[in-house]
Amino acid sequence: MGDIMNELSTNLDDNQYPDIIVYDENNPTLSSPYAETDLLFYLTPESLVDIDTYNRFLKNAERRFRASKEYKAYKSYLIEYLGIDRCQYFGNITVDDADVELHHNVLGLFDICILISGHVLKTIGKLTTFDLVELLIQEHQQNRVGVTFLSKTAHQIFTAGGASSYIPPEMTIGKWWELLYIYRYGITFDIANKVLNYIKKYQQGLQTTINIQMADQIMNFAYYNENCGMAPSELGALPYEQEFQQSEEGAFSDYGY
Repeated sequence: MGDIMNELSTNLDDNQYPDIIVYDENNPTLSSPYAETDLLFYLTPESLVDIDTYNRFLKNAERRFRASKEYKAYKSYLIEYLGIDRCQYFGNITVDDADVELHHNVLGLFDICILISGHVLKTIGKLTTFDLVELLIQEHQQNRVGVTFLSKTAHQIFTAGGASSYIPPEMTIGKWWELLYIYRYGITFDIANKVLNYIKKYQQGLQTTINIQMADQIMNFAYYNENCGMAPSELGALPYEQEFQQSEEGAFSDYGY
């Protein structure tokens, strides 16, 4: 990126449209006196303050991920190599009988976009759509996302909030609790509540490797992330990272890919 920026800077004097293109040292920017806002290459917490802008950013990344060849390859991997070839709700429906669709369980794909982007923006300070899509691909390939297969009818039921909205742990693939640890600074109250509701509902069916007391830490991170401007004395219980751990090799200590 540094070499590219240096090359752009040297060509700045030759720019035929100086009122349209501006090259910032750390964040390439398109600007025009005829536009209300600038177009940034990297999105930052400041540029995503507007909720509509943030939602468009997340929806765009989600759409690009679903259309990626890696996402299609991931679904094929689950069917062909893991043998998950049928609806987990209507077990008599297989991929040979009807379309079987991938369903994100515990957290929806949009929630996962919020989780990852929130963490990266807090720890790194900038993010692009390409970065977010790449991280979505990576976390699915590393089996750190809770997913299952559902027939089209079952998928519509669960997406609309029916059948209690959650798929039981024994029908879910992916170590979703590791995703929460890796991107812990992206946990919001909404994400925390969804996870805690799942843990409460299926506590007896969860794998023994999941520390149920992690529930307290999840909510602590939500408080910390959404009240980070408050003093610790005002905030109350802060997250204790030494208690909120996972040991899977290859997971990030903070962020990177």
